[in-house]
Amino acid sequence: MGPIDDDQADLSSADRTAAREGDAPEAPREGGSRIQTYTYILITAWTLVIVISLGWNLYQARQEIQAMALAAAQINFDKDLLYRRWAATHGGVYVPVTPETPPNRHLENVPERDLTTPSGRQLTLMNPAYMTRQVYTFSQNESAIRGHLTSLKPLRPENRPDPWEAQALKSFEQGKSEASAVEDLEGQPYLRLMRPFKTEKGCLKCHAQQGYQEGDIRGGISVSIPLAPLYALQQRTTFTISLGHALLWLVGLVGIGLGRRRLTTAWQQQERTEAALRRSNHRLKELVEESGRLNHEISLVSDLADQLHACRTGEEAHQIINRMAPRLFPEHSGALFLLNASRNILEMTGAWGENPPDQSMLDPQGCWALRRGRPYLMQDPDRDLICEHLSPPLAPGYYCVPLVAQGETLGVLHLRASAPTPGGVSRPVFSASTQSLTRTVAEHLALSLANLKLQEALRHQAIRDPLTGLFNRRFMLETLERELYRMQRKKSSLGVIMVDLDHFKRFNDTFGHSGGDALLSALGRMLLDQVRKEDVACRYGGEEFTLILPEASLETTSERAEELGPRPAPGTSGPKSGRDHHFPGSGGLSPARRGPGSPPAGRG
Repeated sequence: MGPIDDDQADLSSADRTAAREGDAPEAPREGGSRIQTYTYILITAWTLVIVISLGWNLYQARQEIQAMALAAAQINFDKDLLYRRWAATHGGVYVPVTPETPPNRHLENVPERDLTTPSGRQLTLMNPAYMTRQVYTFSQNESAIRGHLTSLKPLRPENRPDPWEAQALKSFEQGKSEASAVEDLEGQPYLRLMRPFKTEKGCLKCHAQQGYQEGDIRGGISVSIPLAPLYALQQRTTFTISLGHALLWLVGLVGIGLGRRRLTTAWQQQERTEAALRRSNHRLKELVEESGRLNHEISLVSDLADQLHACRTGEEAHQIINRMAPRLFPEHSGALFLLNASRNILEMTGAWGENPPDQSMLDPQGCWALRRGRPYLMQDPDRDLICEHLSPPLAPGYYCVPLVAQGETLGVLHLRASAPTPGGVSRPVFSASTQSLTRTVAEHLALSLANLKLQEALRHQAIRDPLTGLFNRRFMLETLERELYRMQRKKSSLGVIMVDLDHFKRFNDTFGHSGGDALLSALGRMLLDQVRKEDVACRYGGEEFTLILPEASLETTSERAEELGPRPAPGTSGPKSGRDHHFPGSGGLSPARRGPGSPPAGRG
């Protein structure tokens, strides 16, 4: 296979040069792929032919070994059957009585089973079955060839068949004349042969009581030939056959490789020219796609900036970000985290994508982008630092950009890949263009959120009294006019309570302006605690306060006014007396009812 690998290296040199120069990979080369495919097909077919031929030859050799073993088994069977018939023909054989050859208890009813010679030797009659069994016992000790005389109804339990023999005996009863198979005996392979044994006249001496008649299948004789010695003799033949096939396979591979090399040489020149044209075309296509993508991103960023500039509240900005972020980053997930009022927690205000962060609140000190004051990119968990607030898995990586505007840090824009790179291809998860787009979006978000924060502060200053925290007179007049119109539309009622601190000038002269401010601030807090969520508590001016109670009847307004009666002023202990003071105030209430067509009440 050496020539094939060299050609492949020559063909891919242009691709490696293009990869080093940053060009796109070439399109699939159909000619080279076809040659390579045909080569693999030929190699596979040639290998398959060699393997089939080798397997067939080895199979035939193995079959020959088993045929030899089967012939040996048949010879042994015929030999055993011949000397058994010889013994049966003579009615058995008398042999001396020994511990190994005791009198056969199954021949007790046979006359003259035991005889004594004139010299005094004890003889006993050995029937053919007894003789065959003893011969098989001697054979197991002297040779690896085994024999066994057995039956489905043996007289001696030692003669019971093993599972294979039992199955063979059953097949004989169904008319089968022979059974053979390769079986393992004591962990060694044996070829086993078994043939049925028919009842002869001499057998009825012992087996007549079992119901057998002459000619019946009484059992069978099995012969087992060891295959291990024959397999050992076959190994040399197997080695010779395998070596010949291996050499033939190598010769075929060399021929296939030479043919492939000639085809490849004729095709290379044309492929190089087409490859250069494909690279140029691919590069042009990438430039066009990049230009279109940049134009699309610029359009989206412009729309985002226009919508953010038109926002009036932070909630509107968060909704716009949640809608625009999936369009700006379709292949990424992310979230926007903003610092809370205490600037000690990052709170999630929006998230998008398939793999957004799990945490809704983060510790600013755990984010490397905020600690360093610049964008932070993590692409390799084994090499790069990981923010403490992020939980695994982080295999695709993430990119964090702090939101900074007018020297103030507002939060962080977090971006991560939605899923691992498809196909396991190694390429940057966050390209340079993606990082640039993320920074641009973060700048627009920071400026817009800073402007909204400034507008919110100005709006708060415009409608709130800085000392008491209540709404100011301007907001009171706007709210009163709006509630009067609403009362007219709904035909409901409106309660207004005016509160005035008596002798405030004397209190102010006695305890100073700081004491007076503390009294007004405490009164503001008390009013905020007493009013409902829909009520409006305002500072009319100086020591005068106004409560607007929408849809409050005269009775409700009166009860609320009574609740605001004289009481200790918490936190207003005089600096000189060291004791609490009561609110020395007076007030008035007025329920407003408007009929259809009535003009709105004046502001005075």
